[in-house]
Amino acid sequence: MELPPGAKYKVYKTKKYTIYYLLDNVELKSEPERRIISGGHEFLYFGNTIVIRPIESSQAREAP
Repeated sequence: MELPPGAKYKVYKTKKYTIYYLLDNVELKSEPERRIISGGHEFLYFGNTIVIRPIESSQAREAP
């Protein structure tokens, strides 16, 4: 699994996983082993690497 050049992200490491939180909406070329959508985020599992990216909502809420 490789991130595209120039992609903005934050990386966190645990004993078991390396977690990438994407700040940009970028397309990944690799197909994940597992995909979970929860809490407005998409979690992509690539072995011991997890990529988390926010899902953009098409229904933006306006302030009253």
